[in-house]
Amino acid sequence: MFRKLLIANRGEIAVQIIKACRQLNIQTVAVCSTADRHAGYTRLADEVVCIGPAAASGSYLNAEAILMAAINTHADAIHPGYGFLAENADFAAMCAECGIAWIGPQTEQIKLMGDKAQAKAFARQQQVPVLAGQSIQGLDWPEIKQAAIAIGFPLVLKASYGGGGKGIRVLSDAHELHQQLRAAHQEAAASFLNDAMYLEQFLTTARHIEVQVLGTGQDLFILGDRDCSLQLHKQKVLEESPASILTAAQRRNLYELSRQLLAGTHYQSLGTIEYLFADGQFYFMEMNTRLQVEHGVTELTTGIDIVAEQIKQAAGVAVTFPEHVGLQPQCIAIEARLTATLPVTQTKIETLQWPENVRIDTDYHQGDHLVTMYDGLIAKIMVTGADRITAVHNLQRALAAVKLQGPTTNLDFLRQTVARPAYVNDQYTIHSLARWEASK
Repeated sequence: MFRKLLIANRGEIAVQIIKACRQLNIQTVAVCSTADRHAGYTRLADEVVCIGPAAASGSYLNAEAILMAAINTHADAIHPGYGFLAENADFAAMCAECGIAWIGPQTEQIKLMGDKAQAKAFARQQQVPVLAGQSIQGLDWPEIKQAAIAIGFPLVLKASYGGGGKGIRVLSDAHELHQQLRAAHQEAAASFLNDAMYLEQFLTTARHIEVQVLGTGQDLFILGDRDCSLQLHKQKVLEESPASILTAAQRRNLYELSRQLLAGTHYQSLGTIEYLFADGQFYFMEMNTRLQVEHGVTELTTGIDIVAEQIKQAAGVAVTFPEHVGLQPQCIAIEARLTATLPVTQTKIETLQWPENVRIDTDYHQGDHLVTMYDGLIAKIMVTGADRITAVHNLQRALAAVKLQGPTTNLDFLRQTVARPAYVNDQYTIHSLARWEASK
């Protein structure tokens, strides 16, 4: 087992990694920017290293500074969390060159799935259904326009190396594409240090379903599925596990497609395979070769500490799970993301009280100031139920019990959303939340 692990991330995910390390008797090193000097997670770690200025480019995206912190603190492993450098194959390779274990998949797997065009080509090769799409390079408008027309509008423009909803635009015609192209390139370059883009067919009616896997190189364990259809501005807002709309036959088909996708790859570590589901058909979208923000609902449905198991696998400790664990969830779990709303006019949290008997993943406490330059996430509120309707009612009660004064948040919108008949009755698509927001 590792002796000391450096967390190349911040906020609530750093908290979850620290908790997992404590279970495994691993010392932790937290890194922080100058903006995060007093963040909650820094008080939980055994050591803290300031790695740079507030701007992510000089701190959390600064691979050299993070590696130097690991070397100077004698850390023997690095966990990247999610976002920032979590899917950066060069950073993973640099860790290996420095003799530091990388808590994540093989470098070649990160490269394969990190490029959306390459990942889709691989999926086709593995005979997994994929929507029509094409990669685009640079800003050659005639060539891009021709590719867009061949795919057909509406379509999605997204960063090839993106994640977390950043750099994604839904476009209705060529004029709109031309207007958005340069800004999309700039956003991709700023967020992912790569401005490559991808055009893809856009489904007007679909659900967003994802599959959680953990590979050992020899075995691929499927730990369950999640419905992440309720998104706003391409950011997930509500997630649940398992996806209640799937029949048993559809779920078996989904898991078989996921095994088919990774057949022969000897995949290691955690990964999330994302699909669009429409008219009974699954279409591969992308694979995130990292821990996922919404991993907590799968932990609740399986009883498995996914972060701890990921660390154990990287350390060479044998991991195994009950057969068909994904097909036999212990409950229904739902997560609501509580976020700050822009513009943030007040950062201090004057009052903060959480409901009892509910899982809250957060790095904030009463009296803290929000740090919103990286993301607006305040907390992930998770509930369970023996069935979906029970879980929904538990979520309604949990959100009603939250007391937060200070920053403006999406709390009222969450409360309104989970009370909607369409949500309660599981009748929505990936576009519903935007319509509900427009009508509030």
